[in-house]
Amino acid sequence: MKYETIGKTNTKISKITLGCMSFGSNAKWMVELDDARSIIECALDLGITFFDTANAYSNGRSEEILGDLLKGCRNEVVIGTKVRYQMGDNPSDLGLSKEQINKQIEKSLKRLKTNYIDLYQIHRWDYEIPIEETLRALDKLVKEKKIEHIGASSMHTWQFAKSLQISKELELSRFETMTNYYNLCYREEEREMIPFCNDNKISLLPYSPIAKGFLSGKYIRNQKNDSVRFITDPRLAERFFKSEDFDVLEVVVEIAKEKDVKPSQIALSWILSKNITSPIVGITKKSQIEEAVDSLDIKLTNDDIKRLEKPYQVHAITGHE
Repeated sequence: MKYETIGKTNTKISKITLGCMSFGSNAKWMVELDDARSIIECALDLGITFFDTANAYSNGRSEEILGDLLKGCRNEVVIGTKVRYQMGDNPSDLGLSKEQINKQIEKSLKRLKTNYIDLYQIHRWDYEIPIEETLRALDKLVKEKKIEHIGASSMHTWQFAKSLQISKELELSRFETMTNYYNLCYREEEREMIPFCNDNKISLLPYSPIAKGFLSGKYIRNQKNDSVRFITDPRLAERFFKSEDFDVLEVVVEIAKEKDVKPSQIALSWILSKNITSPIVGITKKSQIEEAVDSLDIKLTNDDIKRLEKPYQVHAITGHE
């Protein structure tokens, strides 16, 4: 395993992040405690130290599972979670207000069975709450040692730049990470967000690096898609399965065959070649985490990268929902 420091901090994380959105029972493709245990044990054995979840994943169940499975090694791991989306049935349990952040941090700490969170991230931009209020609330939690660092997720680059400027002017904790939507089938982040983050020493933790499994190679052009994930996850069908997406996928599969590896490993190897700190890989099987870690050893040539990137076509901005 390889490790990198996030942002301008002293905190190091593994080069592969275990994404825990698949932990819970909100959909048939998700895994519960017993299956998640073997995945976590395997990840730890392979040197993975960073685990990413959110309070909204399965309405808190993902945090509960992660808390149960990491309580024996809390000081050896880095835990990231998020706040913003609807929690429970109360319509007020939503957003990035000071009140909501203070309320949700306590619930996340309890579910995760810890007294601090290493990386607390805002789960998208809140258009109803001034970012100054959100940043002040997060800074207060840092001072109270309930969180170590703060991070952000998919938004427009001007919004992120505004956030960093306000943090500087008000001498508040700044966002050290950006969790953005980025993969071979969606590369619009290369225009502004990724160069901006690199220039400001913000760590990139892209989610959906295998495009919700589309780049795993199990989908074939013009064939019926009946996987559980395809049937139950509407965003999978919405974001991919266009002709230009299959143009990319078919090159991924071709290069995977040439190197005798899995298509998903080619997709990860490509994203790791892009000055990325640690892609967040969603896992439902032990074998998937093993394959993800093995992708660190795959070497893509310049020609491989050119072939992978050539079919890409411009996309409308997405992932900010």
